[in-house]
Amino acid sequence: MKAAAAGTALLLLIVLAFVAAATSILTSSPTPGGIACTIAPTTSSVTGGPVAVSPSARTAPMQDLDVEQQANAVLIVQVAMERGLPARAAVIAIATTLQESKLRNLRHGHLDSLGLFQQRPSQGWGTPEQILDPRYATGTFYDHLVKVPRWEQLPLTQAAQAVQRSASPSSYAQWEPLAQHTVDALAGTCVTVIPGERVMAVLAYAHAQLGKPYLWGAEGPAAFDCSGLTMRAYQAAGISIPRVAADQWRHGPPISRGQEQPGDLAFFRMEADGPGHVGLVIGNGRMIHAPNRRTVVKIDTYQRGDLIGFTRPHAHPTTG
Repeated sequence: MKAAAAGTALLLLIVLAFVAAATSILTSSPTPGGIACTIAPTTSSVTGGPVAVSPSARTAPMQDLDVEQQANAVLIVQVAMERGLPARAAVIAIATTLQESKLRNLRHGHLDSLGLFQQRPSQGWGTPEQILDPRYATGTFYDHLVKVPRWEQLPLTQAAQAVQRSASPSSYAQWEPLAQHTVDALAGTCVTVIPGERVMAVLAYAHAQLGKPYLWGAEGPAAFDCSGLTMRAYQAAGISIPRVAADQWRHGPPISRGQEQPGDLAFFRMEADGPGHVGLVIGNGRMIHAPNRRTVVKIDTYQRGDLIGFTRPHAHPTTG
């Protein structure tokens, strides 16, 4: 098991080194313990040039993006996941950059526009140096996006336009299929190599299930109940935990409130045999969970009146 884990870690490091060699984006001011996406870049027929606006682009797979574009897409997904944002945020951001810069960190643009999102220093987006830092530019885009009322439910063109104030807002729509396909390709592959490889694999799996329906007794891949989701998320990291919430509550050591960390389990609604609900902590007071049959797997606050407490599952490897 240890030899296999070491081999996997080495392979991930090789893939990440390849991406970093192709572009400096993934090595600029990395977040300690941050998320890395283990997608190997591929060569495209449009390598070195922009993606063309055409019918084929509307259904193009991620492989139609060249190395630089893929690396920028990876970063955009990383930042969304680090902030606990749903995949929809990354879809909006990638579609925006495809329209504004063809997913390239441009050092020029209309008037003083710069970078991935063509943000303007004169409009308060930051200094030129900050805007040309892809992580900073992506973060400021998300800062503005989450302030837009009901941004998750808005059509992509409206959500992007509320942030960008473009002269041609309808142009964002043509990039939504490619952006969605790209995020889908990355959503289940974002993990950390070191430290916290297993914890981040748990979180990556859970993020990839956002929007899937609730079904009592379901363990995926099409639907989940609350403990089915947490069990499968830990299995994705090679860790075995019990199936039902009450047993998961008894499985791991308790964690004091205020000491919970991403990857911990949050439990709610104490019943006769134990908690009746469980969610996965992702940070900043939020969790991913499968609430009930009236909704879907989603991100919510865990600061609720029926919160019982937290546990940190033991790292028992899966068997078989």
